[in-house]
Parts: sequence; C-alpha cells; structure tokens
Amino acid sequence: MHSPQKPPTGKKSSSFFKRAYQWLYHFYLRYLFKRDTILSTFSVFIVIGLFSLLPLNTSILNPFKTALKDLDFNDISYSVLNKNANTPIDNRIVILNIGNADRMGLALMIEKIRIANPKVIGLDVEFNGPREPQSDSLLRHMIGSTPNLVIGSKLDWTKKTEPENIGYFGIFTSNRGYVNLIGEDGGTIRNFSPFEKSKYKNEVYTSLTAALIAKADSAAFIKLKNRKREYEVIHYSRNIDQYMLIDGNDLLEDNVSPDLFKDKIVLMGYINPDPYNVEDKHFTPLNKQFAGKSTPDMNGIVIHANIISMILDGKYIRDIPSGIFWVITILIAWLHVALFMRYYIEEHIWFHLVAKLAQIFFAILSVYIGIMCFDWFSIKIDTKISLIVIILAIDIIYFYEALAVWLHTKFGFQTSFHSKSH
Repeated sequence: MHSPQKPPTGKKSSSFFKRAYQWLYHFYLRYLFKRDTILSTFSVFIVIGLFSLLPLNTSILNPFKTALKDLDFNDISYSVLNKNANTPIDNRIVILNIGNADRMGLALMIEKIRIANPKVIGLDVEFNGPREPQSDSLLRHMIGSTPNLVIGSKLDWTKKTEPENIGYFGIFTSNRGYVNLIGEDGGTIRNFSPFEKSKYKNEVYTSLTAALIAKADSAAFIKLKNRKREYEVIHYSRNIDQYMLIDGNDLLEDNVSPDLFKDKIVLMGYINPDPYNVEDKHFTPLNKQFAGKSTPDMNGIVIHANIISMILDGKYIRDIPSGIFWVITILIAWLHVALFMRYYIEEHIWFHLVAKLAQIFFAILSVYIGIMCFDWFSIKIDTKISLIVIILAIDIIYFYEALAVWLHTKFGFQTSFHSKSH
C-alpha cells in the first residue's frame, strides 16, 4: 500500500512569484521600456543641462538662496546623532590657549615649548605691523630660530592674484601656511582647502594644517597631496574637550610639565571658554542648533585640530564616484518617470496625488539614507540632483506630451499620448 505523495511546495511558491511578477509587470514594469518613458527621462537631464548653462542672477531667487545655501542634512549626523560622541581624546595634539598674550608672552611660550622637543608648533596669530622693539625682536628671533615652528598667513580667497599675506614676521621664516577656512564669512565650516594655486603665478600655497602635517608625518602629508582634491570635507571627530587644552598662563608660570609637549603637535591659538563670546568662532556641523544657527560654536584653532586628526588617521569623508552617482541618479529618475507615466496615461485622476506622495516619500528616504551613510560609513551623498530630477519629471511629462502629440500629428510619431485625453 502506497502512502499518498505530498505535492511539492516549490511549485506553489514559484507560482506565487510568477503571478506577483505578472501583476507588477502589468501594473508598472511595462512602462519602463516604453519609448515615451525613456525619452521623458532623457528630457529631464537635458533640461537640467540647459538650466546649468544659463547665467541666472535674479533677485526673485535670493530669498531661497539665502535660506538653502547653508543647509546640509548631513549636519544632523553631528548635531543630533552625535557622530563624534565616543571619540577618545587625541593625545597627539596639544592646544595651547594663548589668551590675550602680547608678543613678549608669545615668544616666551614658544621658547618653553620648543625646549620640550615637540614634533611641530603651529602659531595661528595674525601680526600686523611693529609694536614694542624689545618684544618684536625677541619674537622675531624665536620665529627665525625655531625650524619646526609654522606660522599662519592669509590668502585673498576671491582674487587669488595677490601674494600671500605673510604678516609682519613672515619674512623671517619659510615655514608658513594660510589659515583661511572655506565658509568663514558667516557660513558653516564643512570643507577645507589643503592647497591653493595662484591664479596667475606658477605658485602653490599650503594651508597651515598641511604645512604642520608635512613636518609631523611625511607619509600622511604625501597621502593628502596625492589625493589631489580641490577641497576636503572635514571629518569633525572631536570637540574642544576631546583635545588636551593648556592655558598659556599656566605654561608661563611653570605649572605645566614639559613632557606634555614632547613629540606632540602643538597648536597655539585663541580659545575663549565663554559660549557667548564669538571672537574667532565659527559655525560647524557640531552646532547643537541644526537649522537657523544663532551662535558660532568652535574656535578656529579647534577646527584646525580636527583637520589634523582626520589627516593623521586617514579618515577622509568619501564621495561616491561620479560615474556611479550619475548611474544611480538616472535610474531613480527612470523609475519615477515610469510610475508617473503609468498614472498620467491610465489613471490621470490619481496622477497628482501619486506624484506628490512619491516625491515626499523619496525626499524623506533619500535624506535618511544620506544621513545614515554619512554617520556609519563617512560617505557623503549629495541627493540634491536626485530630488531636482524628481521634481522636474512631472512638468517634463506635460511638455513631452505636447511635443509627442505634435510629432504624431505631423510625422506619425508613435506615442502612448495620442489616443489619450485628460
């Protein structure tokens, strides 16, 4: 006697997936390869390309530019998700708060630091013109006789035609680096420029951070230079309390052990602990108020420290390769255009509702994915182009319909629009 055979479960599951695919194909997928969908998708990027060629400078757009120019959703990774919360103190870097020290005080600080044999000393101070002869003479001697001291300079960001502003003591040393920060004129400091090429002269200027790295870690400097990036996104890994901070007065009063400076990168700059004192402070992504920032949150010398930590660790913020970025962007546009075309042609009464819901859903999803990639993998994804193509896709379909119907009437162009009315 034979026992009854159980029907194979694989057939049922394969039949289910087959029916699901058939439904999905009938509902949506068949629009992917329609000529109208493909041509509409290409039209979106053609319009974007044409707009990029137009020198738009209208006052109507100024309020929107002002509101959006300093908005970056990746800042949420720092200000809300606390991307740098568990980062340990960087013992390779010492920040010396020079406070309101005069030139004599600065010279004495440098003398005490260099005796301790640090790797390099960075001095982020602007010197304009002579002061007292005795203090100027002593500081000039310290700058000229300290080979591992790098002093700050300034560049003209806009013209790039003027020579580097090396300050009053710049002629006494070749160890210089510009302290300019991208966005320092009121914006959020997210990027830094390691090197700047003169606009008309065959000369390359080096930033203060890159010049310090060149003396402290040649391998890290070579890696930075070989990246050949016009600018680098700053990986903010630490706040001021995650660096060793020493008060300059304690150093002058011999209340600091010289061993703290041995084999360290020492950054001399101004720090004011008062959160409401905004002197030499800038907005950064670590600002607790993500949008509509009101109070700058980080001194320039601490920003330089973050840049140095990033270079030493080799933990650069990465970008998606441009080829992959555009493939993904085109794919996103193609999928959305196919969905819009399906409802525009077959169920036009639902077209606007579906289109708006799709735009809102994709906007939220893309921002979330971008923030997570930045927070978890330090990968920066610019979703603005993707959002733009989705927004443009709806209007492009209207223009494409008019063109396709006209071509059908004049030349017999085959289109799905010619038999539809809305």
